[in-house]
Amino acid sequence: MVTLLSYTDRQILSLLVDPIRHDLDISDTQVGLLMGTAFAFVYGVAGLPLGWLADRLCRRNLIVAGIAVWSVGTVCCGWSHNFTQFFAARLLVGMGEAVLTPASISMISDSFAPRRRGVATSVFLMGVAMGAGGAILFGGLILRFVDSGWLDSTFLDGESPWRVVLLVLGMLGLVPAVLVASLREPERQHADAPDTAVPQQLTNASSVPGADNWLRLSPLLLAMGLTSLVDNAVLAWTPSLLTRGFDMAASQVGPLLGTLLMIAGGAGMLAGGFLSDGARRKGFRGGRVWVAVCSAALTVPTTTIIMAGGLNLVLAGITLYVFLSCIGAAVGMLTLLESVPNRRHGLVVAVAFFLNVALGAGVGPVAVGFAADHLALVGSGIGRAIFLIACPGFLLVTGLFSIVLRNASRCERSHSIAPTSA
Repeated sequence: MVTLLSYTDRQILSLLVDPIRHDLDISDTQVGLLMGTAFAFVYGVAGLPLGWLADRLCRRNLIVAGIAVWSVGTVCCGWSHNFTQFFAARLLVGMGEAVLTPASISMISDSFAPRRRGVATSVFLMGVAMGAGGAILFGGLILRFVDSGWLDSTFLDGESPWRVVLLVLGMLGLVPAVLVASLREPERQHADAPDTAVPQQLTNASSVPGADNWLRLSPLLLAMGLTSLVDNAVLAWTPSLLTRGFDMAASQVGPLLGTLLMIAGGAGMLAGGFLSDGARRKGFRGGRVWVAVCSAALTVPTTTIIMAGGLNLVLAGITLYVFLSCIGAAVGMLTLLESVPNRRHGLVVAVAFFLNVALGAGVGPVAVGFAADHLALVGSGIGRAIFLIACPGFLLVTGLFSIVLRNASRCERSHSIAPTSA
C-alpha cells in the first residue's frame, strides 16, 4: 500500500502535464524536469546514505519518516505557483521516497526464507509496477470528483483541479504511515553469503561488495536502469499522447489508462517472479536471466505499436509494453538480491534505485519532452517522440541482459567442471 502511494505521488504529474504547463506557463522540457530530474536528483543523492542506514537502523521508523517527508512535499507541489517552487517541492518528494525501497526490500529479505523470497519480493514490487497506473487512475477519479462538485464548500473549493489532486494525495499519506508504524521490525539475518541455491554467477560472497564485484554487477544494474529510463519516458507521456492525439479529457484518461496499467504492471511483476522461479528450478543455464532476455526482446517490437493511429491499438500496445517490461524488472531485482548477502541488501538496492531514478526519472521524461520540443511534434506526434526513446532503449536492455546471461552461464560451466576438494 505504501509503495503504491509513493509511486502514485511520484508519477501523478504525468496526468496533469497540460494544466500545470498552462497555469505555470512552462515548456514541455520544464515539465519533464519537474516529472523527472527534480525528483531524481535528490533521490539519487539521498538514496545511498539512506540505504546504508537501512542496513543499520530500524527500517520501520525510517519508512514512517519517509512517508511524512514525501507527503509534505506533495502538498507543497499543490501550493506551488511557479517553476522554482514546484522544483523545490519535488526535491522534497524525492528525499522522502529515497528510503522506502531499500528499507522495504531489506525487511522482506529478513522476513521470508530464500525459497519463498522470489514471490514475496514480486508481490512487493507489484506496488512499484502498479503505482504508475494508480497515479493515473486515482488522479482521474479525483478529477471526476472535482468536476462533479463533491468538493464544493470545502477549503479546496475554487482551487485548480490539478492542485486538488496533489493536495488530496499528500494528505492521504497519513493512513499508510500509521499502518507501517504498527509493523514489527524483523530480526536481521546475518548470513555472509548469497542464497546457497544460486551459483555465484555475478559476485563473490564477500560481505562488502568490492570494486570487482560492482564491475560484475554493472551489466545487470545498467539493464535495470535503462528499463527504468524507458518506463518513465513511456508512462510520463502516454496520458499526454491520449489527450493531445485523441482529444480525451484527463478525467477520462485516468480511470481507463490507470486500470489497464495497474493490471498489466501487477501481472507482469507476478509473472516475472513465477516464471523465473520456474526457470531456476528446472535448471536453465543462467537461471532467472533467461526470462529477462526473452521479455526484453519481445518488448522491442511492442514499442512500435505506440505510434499506431488507432486509440484501441495504442492502448493495447501500452498495456503489453508494461506487462513485458515489468517481467524483466522483477527478474532483474530478484537476480540482484540473490547476488549479495542479506545484510547488504539495503545498500545494493539503494545503488540499483539510484541508477533507476538517475537514468529513469532523471532522463526519460526529459528526453521525450526534448524530442517533442525540438522536432515540433504536436498531437499524436508525441507517440513518435516516445518511440525514439523506447525502441533503442530496449535494444540496449536486451543486449545487457544477454551479457548477464552469458556471464552466468560461463560461471555455471566453470563450477560444473571444477574438481571438488578432498
